[in-house]
Amino acid sequence: MATYEEMTRSILSNDYILEILDKSNLSDEDKYTLVHSIVTDFSGIKRNSKHIYNNSSLPSKYISFDIETTGFSYNDRMIQIAGVKYEDGNETGTFMSYVNPGDFEIPTPISYLTGVTPQHVSDAPSIDVAVKKFLEFTEDIPLIGHNIFSFEVPRFLRWANVDLSRRIAVDTLNFAQEMPINVENYKLETLKSYYGISNRSHDALEDSRTTALIYEFLKNGVYTPTSKNENIKPIFEGKTFCYSGAFRMSRKSIEAAIISRGGKIQKKISKRVDYFINAPQIAKNLTDGKRSRKEIDFDQLVSEGILIKKITEDEFISMLEE
Repeated sequence: MATYEEMTRSILSNDYILEILDKSNLSDEDKYTLVHSIVTDFSGIKRNSKHIYNNSSLPSKYISFDIETTGFSYNDRMIQIAGVKYEDGNETGTFMSYVNPGDFEIPTPISYLTGVTPQHVSDAPSIDVAVKKFLEFTEDIPLIGHNIFSFEVPRFLRWANVDLSRRIAVDTLNFAQEMPINVENYKLETLKSYYGISNRSHDALEDSRTTALIYEFLKNGVYTPTSKNENIKPIFEGKTFCYSGAFRMSRKSIEAAIISRGGKIQKKISKRVDYFINAPQIAKNLTDGKRSRKEIDFDQLVSEGILIKKITEDEFISMLEE
């Protein structure tokens, strides 16, 4: 019996069905949603999740990939593409390229979130060249990604005229939804925290690695939370942190990293704070037009001789890696 993904690929390779879809007024994303819904509703396969995602039918050699874009709408453009090659649970190769988005500017919040700046993409290859190099890296190896059915796949088709639908092996979002794991949602950041993965977020290469690790956990039947706290030294014992700004890490991850190392978190700046993690401010309603309330309070305390160390997100990450 065919797997869920195999049936989907079979439908999308039927010329008659493709002709009908092309004549419809549906967007590319809606076409894929329609096909996946048909497979789900009428095949009965999705209800038998153990059959879809049994270990024997899942690839052990694959490319886990991710992209970063100028925004989150269907009309935004790619600015970074990356992938990691895995064989039998081990990383054996990587690919990463920035992508020139042409006339599209990278909004400041996106630069803060992804770390990709206009300087990174100014001399980067066009999307056609970057995607061609990516496809050369992937060869005909199965592709793994997170939420790729509704995000990456239709965008590849729209932006680079590349149809990846027939090569998709596993979407880890769908995979996780079918498995008995206890999470509030199936976002990459949530699953990353669930499995104790410490890779940086919103970087295409690191998110590719995170997706591969999540896939390996699910593929190997690990459905319980994985904590690394027993291996973490209490380097923040007795220290209090406060933070402000736009971070690449999620705030939940920042707090978890502090607490797991014995530290405390304070919502407001005061004399009891030892470290102030300060990231760029992108809010439009800053207290004095430039600084947040916490930054103003920090500057006031420092002027009074109070010793509070201000650090960047990268400096905080370096502390975690020591």
